[in-house]
Amino acid sequence: MKKYLLFLPLLLLTSLSMYGQSIKFNDLVYFASLTNGEVYTNLLNATTFKQEFTKDFNGQELEYFKNTKGKPNTEEINVGQYTKLYDGTVLRTVNYTSTDPQYIMNMISQAKRYGLDLKFRGADNSNNIYLYDNNFYHVSIYLRRDQSSGLVEIKQKEYLGLE
Repeated sequence: MKKYLLFLPLLLLTSLSMYGQSIKFNDLVYFASLTNGEVYTNLLNATTFKQEFTKDFNGQELEYFKNTKGKPNTEEINVGQYTKLYDGTVLRTVNYTSTDPQYIMNMISQAKRYGLDLKFRGADNSNNIYLYDNNFYHVSIYLRRDQSSGLVEIKQKEYLGLE
């Protein structure tokens, strides 16, 4: 019984220092279909991210958000990049970066569970590369070979369905 009494406080102390990932892959995919203002509202309502800054790049207003909970400043979300098609359709891109390689590994497993097909797995001089795809999204995941950081890029695709 004394072992359990000693073990319980030890377990509580170690769990206090553990942090979880602030966002899930499903949320990032959801953000790909939203405007900057809608993403801003969602992230600030969740209170796990704050807006760092906004910058204008080639006429596109890019917004950068950093996490405030868990391990602060280890995760960043970038929205606002888009491609405008000839018919006026806007295809958006969401970028997620993390300095914790475990978070990127979590995103890889969540992309598999999301039902995306792995189209390519390889490496270059600096990154391990995972490319996933389906009818609606193209996902590129880059994990630094030195395990220092990673990037998840989710791009909407033009869906050519039968009408």
